Amino acid sequence: PHAAPGAPGVRSAGGRDGAQPVCCAAVPDLKPTKIEVYAFRRRGRRVEFLCLKRARGRLAGVWQPATGSREGGGGAHAGAAREFFEETGLRPRRWWALEGVGLYFDAPAGRARVMAMFAAEVRAGDRVKLSREHTDSAFLAPAAAGRRLLWEAQRRGLESVRGEVLRGGAVARAPDVTREMKDHS
Repeated sequence: PHAAPGAPGVRSAGGRDGAQPVCCAAVPDLKPTKIEVYAFRRRGRRVEFLCLKRARGRLAGVWQPATGSREGGGGAHAGAAREFFEETGLRPRRWWALEGVGLYFDAPAGRARVMAMFAAEVRAGDRVKLSREHTDSAFLAPAAAGRRLLWEAQRRGLESVRGEVLRGGAVARAPDVTREMKDHS
């Protein structure tokens, strides 16, 4: 919570009384190192989410959205566009940056990881071209996609897309980052 300038123990910016209080100095700057892309397509009045089946590693056989790392100097937008194209061969027609972030504990590394979450709309007729990271893909109705995903956090990601993007209106226009993503496609 913000404290009133001049309140006991509250330091003002620049040390001047009446100035804006310094707030949240202890809050870390959380830069996402991972990304998730919740892709969907519209078929008439239905919406279907893309799920990808992992090919190898300790999570082989697990279904998930497109996921990956923010590699190199690129930001989250660039990482999302790169990872999504590498894993699916698709270039979405529209992109949204979801309001929340994913947070999970990476036990082998002993660290908490932050993921930027995006929604991407692909064309109804687009065909997925799987990378070696996955063995299968499926476009599924929202409830079926939720049952297929392993992690509760990913089911919450689907709900974020439904609440922030698919319901339309101002709430869907605000996080639209299609223009920014064209720079990374």
